Amino acid sequence: MMIHFALLREWGEKINLTALSDPQEIAVLHYLDSLAVFKVLPVTEGMSVLDIGSGAGFPGLVIKIANENIKLTLLDRDAKKIVFLKYAASVLQLREIRFLNISVQTLTENPDRPAYDVIVSRAFSLRSEWMTPLGMILNPRGMLVRMAGPASRKEDLSLPGFELENMWEGHLPFSSHFRRIILYRKIDPS
Repeated sequence: MMIHFALLREWGEKINLTALSDPQEIAVLHYLDSLAVFKVLPVTEGMSVLDIGSGAGFPGLVIKIANENIKLTLLDRDAKKIVFLKYAASVLQLREIRFLNISVQTLTENPDRPAYDVIVSRAFSLRSEWMTPLGMILNPRGMLVRMAGPASRKEDLSLPGFELENMWEGHLPFSSHFRRIILYRKIDPS
């Protein structure tokens, strides 16, 4: 992760990858936050993960660095961020990563769209109207990881077509930053 951090700092001088500049804030609010996904996600060998709105690689690339056995797809509409992600993955010698420079809507409307075991995102709003399209790109009983902050309310946790399976909430290490990580499982329509 130190190599990714160095690349983030270097490339951040050319393109907007993060608003944060303090190394400790970056470590906590990006890296530790991304790793918090493992508090709820049961990782299996060869699991396919789609990171929507990957940006600088949070959480997807960090998850891949921590567990190289996942098959990762990084999706971002910003071509410059995809170029950064491809370069970082190459430098880190990470394999089994796909890069999509499209919108999530374009992906969900593609009749030849792949299906994923897990969808995760920090940058994408999980509004109710997105649940049906996202369900179409998840395998049966696939999982959705929602990373919510302090503004999220427990009453608003239900998502149509999904059941809440696991949740972790607390403060990120070395900070007072509250995070709620929710794991949903796609409801089998049969």
